[in-house]
Amino acid sequence: MDARIAVIQMNPTPDRDRNFNRAADLLSRAREAGARIAVLPEMFSAMAPASRWRELCEAAGGPLERFLSERARENALVVVGGSYVEKDGDSLYNTCRVFGADGALVGRYRKMHLFWTDIEDGVRYDERAWLSAGNERLVFEAAGFRIAVGICYDLRFPEFFRRPRGKPTDVYCLPAAFMEATGRAHWHPLVRARAVENLAYFAAAATVGEHYPIDGAAGELLKTYGHSIIVSPWGEVIQEIESGEGLAVAELRRDVIDRSRRRLRALDHVREKLWSGE
Repeated sequence: MDARIAVIQMNPTPDRDRNFNRAADLLSRAREAGARIAVLPEMFSAMAPASRWRELCEAAGGPLERFLSERARENALVVVGGSYVEKDGDSLYNTCRVFGADGALVGRYRKMHLFWTDIEDGVRYDERAWLSAGNERLVFEAAGFRIAVGICYDLRFPEFFRRPRGKPTDVYCLPAAFMEATGRAHWHPLVRARAVENLAYFAAAATVGEHYPIDGAAGELLKTYGHSIIVSPWGEVIQEIESGEGLAVAELRRDVIDRSRRRLRALDHVREKLWSGE
């Protein structure tokens, strides 16, 4: 069975209502384009400095979940709901919720690799000062495909994507907000490598543009790279949004996955005991 997937690119602000309206429009356009699965970007509902995260966070069952559930149901889409700052007790998480085409919650993924960087004469950014890391992967079945979810910085860790829960995955979905400087250098090679390593489709939905002054950076604005992209199991770029807000749609084809894995049987040759320390 084949199915279309959409990646959505946004320039979100701290204004949740504005972001919800924009996301609703783009999800509707994804449905009109024949998509059965749609991926929203990281922090699509409220892009704001970490100092505001406790103000903007939500607990489970809040407005963001209701928005995603309603949009999934009305558009008959499986929605990989980007990410938002989730409050659970005293802890905050960078969380992705996935909803089925009936509006029911499929699962939750909390970002496992928290981003930090300290660029000489550049930006210092540390999610670890604000967020707790998750420790469980999310893998689910939809439209006849086995799908796994990561968030942004997870992209840099190939072992995260290798055979989650012991089986090859057909499609990886990655909401992201990659910084412009690192995006220019690394975004395309990393996304294509993760697809090739796992002989799987990779659908990465990203934020784009200028957002807000970075805490402690003398008024410098956070800029994200965009370039939301869908890559084939053979590493080919099928669709890409180079700039601005919008969406891209591509066909997920079972025969392409199967043919790629027959041509190169690397997934059958993984010596997992070497990497597990046994």
